[in-house]
Amino acid sequence: MTTGQAQRWFARAGNRPEAGCVLFCLPYSGGGASMFHDWRAAFPTEIEIAPVRLPGREDRIAEPIDLSPPAIAAAIAERVDRPYAVYGHSLGARLGFDVVRELRRLGARPPERLYVAAAVPPDEPVPLARAVELPDGAFLAALIDGIGAPTELRDLPELRELLLPVLRADFRWLHEYRFRPEPPLTVPVVALAGATDPQATPDRMAGWSRQAAAGFALYTLPGDHFFTRTCLTELAALLAADLSAVTDGAAARPPVYR
Repeated sequence: MTTGQAQRWFARAGNRPEAGCVLFCLPYSGGGASMFHDWRAAFPTEIEIAPVRLPGREDRIAEPIDLSPPAIAAAIAERVDRPYAVYGHSLGARLGFDVVRELRRLGARPPERLYVAAAVPPDEPVPLARAVELPDGAFLAALIDGIGAPTELRDLPELRELLLPVLRADFRWLHEYRFRPEPPLTVPVVALAGATDPQATPDRMAGWSRQAAAGFALYTLPGDHFFTRTCLTELAALLAADLSAVTDGAAARPPVYR
């Protein structure tokens, strides 16, 4: 992958070349890089927020929809020049897990952390994924009722027309996902659960520990599946404190969940 190709995956706005750590961010189903628009203001300047721009959505809407962990991993490997971490929310968590596996295969510099939010472990089926087999109306209703997706998906035809193809592609990827047994990650894994998330409950998210050979932590935050919308300040403080150990050169292992 050339430097120009890698740059397509990341927005230039908001770059902090002086930051000691980069946090690469992967969105939930139907989402894009704009999900993380407010994160730059919420995090301290020593952390650069780098949302991943996925093909087929937002400013890459003209491209075919494609969730490719190898391509994302190659883009990250091309860009990293300092300590970094990966954050994935819901779909993005499972995608991020595969990306970190791909980085391992590439022999690239590993992240200091993998943050997985609002997602069941990758060796378990996603409860709502089979809803992709339903007709459009029933599919959207399942997302609204099951995880609290915004009702505008149902009520605003223009929004539905824009997002439905992306949502279907994302949930098709989740539905067809097959976990491949491999050695656990040698990257510390930090799981972040919404206290009232009906799908990725804190108890289920504890199962991510099976994929973590270098330390695991589980934090429960107030809110539902989309807790970043209501407690970004608390989340940013938690992640910034955790990553400060990386930028300060302290021990890189998070506390072990029990």
